[in-house]
Amino acid sequence: MNKPVRVWSQDRKRRHGVVASSFDEAMQKGAAKLGLPDPTSVTLVLEEDGTVVDEDYWETIPAETKLILLSADEVWKPSPLSVPSNLLLVSDETDSAADDDQKARNLLNALQQNPASVALLSLSDLEIIKDANLSSTDSSLQLQELCIEFYVKKKQETDALEFVDLLKEHLQGNEK
Repeated sequence: MNKPVRVWSQDRKRRHGVVASSFDEAMQKGAAKLGLPDPTSVTLVLEEDGTVVDEDYWETIPAETKLILLSADEVWKPSPLSVPSNLLLVSDETDSAADDDQKARNLLNALQQNPASVALLSLSDLEIIKDANLSSTDSSLQLQELCIEFYVKKKQETDALEFVDLLKEHLQGNEK
């Protein structure tokens, strides 16, 4: 089965789409697209976290996965725009107010390390921070206020886009 993937250079400046039916074909095509002379001396890794992709792992990755081909002298580095992994909280448990407050504290702790990453938070994460009951330091309360501002702006943008979509649907319905 052919699988489309995105193959990037280590610096993420050169990006190419490749359709391959096997790991070896992905390596060959990716190396050719990126101008790497010897595909046997490259390593294929996940763009998001640098996990090495081998023949067995190739079978499990979904279509449109972003991959980086590293030559022998290159190492994976995180993207300067990537979301810090400590901001990606995944849980299969049922949400509760206590869990949301803890998640808000975890998110705020991560934001203290990199306040600019507030722009990368989802609307639902911003809402959790907005609604959290914090009895923390002034810096946590300031970060919470910043998150509330971002929440309000993102919510307005989301509502405006939904309105535009509804308006488009309405106008298309009237044209028929």
